[in-house]
Amino acid sequence: MKNYNINKSVLEAARERISLLFDNFETINVSISSGKDSTVLYYLALQEAIKRNRKIVAFFQDQEAEYEASINLMRILMKHPNVIPAWYQVPLYMTNATSYTEYFLYAWGEGEQWMREKEPNSIQKIEGNYPKRFYQFFDWYEMQNRDAAFLVGLRADESLTRFRAVTKHPGWHGLKWSTDSSKGINKFYPIYDWTVYDVWKFIYDFSLPYNKIYDLMFMANYTIYNRMRVSNLIHEKSFKCLIDLPKFEAETYNKLCKRIGGIATASRYASEKLIFNNKTLPRHYKKWKDFRDFLLENIPEEQHKLKFGSRFEKQEQNERMYQAQVGQLLINDFENSRSYDTKRNEKTLKIKEKWMEIL
Repeated sequence: MKNYNINKSVLEAARERISLLFDNFETINVSISSGKDSTVLYYLALQEAIKRNRKIVAFFQDQEAEYEASINLMRILMKHPNVIPAWYQVPLYMTNATSYTEYFLYAWGEGEQWMREKEPNSIQKIEGNYPKRFYQFFDWYEMQNRDAAFLVGLRADESLTRFRAVTKHPGWHGLKWSTDSSKGINKFYPIYDWTVYDVWKFIYDFSLPYNKIYDLMFMANYTIYNRMRVSNLIHEKSFKCLIDLPKFEAETYNKLCKRIGGIATASRYASEKLIFNNKTLPRHYKKWKDFRDFLLENIPEEQHKLKFGSRFEKQEQNERMYQAQVGQLLINDFENSRSYDTKRNEKTLKIKEKWMEIL
């Protein structure tokens, strides 16, 4: 059971937290993704900024392969007079989980045929060197603004792991809803104790604009519990959205098919048990190791084959691990974002055992 130790509504608590941050930080930086949680956090911070006649920084890392509905919402959020837009449309290499021949989408790359034109109020160029990978870019951006309070729309209600991640190591001034890095970056999660119902109630009560892709997901009978995910369309953790993309946004789907390979295949097969899925071993293989070796041997590019092979050599040598490695190969998890290394497996097992004892 999660115990947040508050005797007030989550809305009151969130507003008090954000007010505290405005009292202590000159720059309030809100990370927005067009998802419902970050949208709610954005408006909570904006309401406080308006009250104090101040501004907030709205940070959005545009990965080009985005829903059109996401971009439409961003245009609304970024144009408010109390908002300093930090809409980044700079070249980045995005992992493509849908193709074995085109490993990356070079989003906003020079000389590339982009899916859409860049926005007039976006940041389109960075002087000097910067990391051209997604997660490293986040770290780089935070280091450029170390004195800011970084607000993130993470909610502990989504999993016990997230609850533990936020509350285990209190950050700034010992606050349970904050964390700080070894580099002194202060991150805050003002709505960490909100439920999905709280989020949608806030949007409804204030008649706020939100990503209209949620309406289409709802009409397609998506569950509100973790299935309604708004993210980069080719990401290794969210590419299954391509199944319904032709129905939700036909024009976006057509543009994406022209932009990068593997989209049509993923759209057709992402929900099946074998393609992009390592739950069932194909009938003509007796062991997961045999299937893994087949996939590894047939990687088209030698550099990627060596990368995966070197990683696998350092991991456990058993069928459970081979099955996990098949999962990585099927979705081209070049960056090891779905990490299955030995230490993580041991840690995961210990966490599971601990929670089973509690439950």
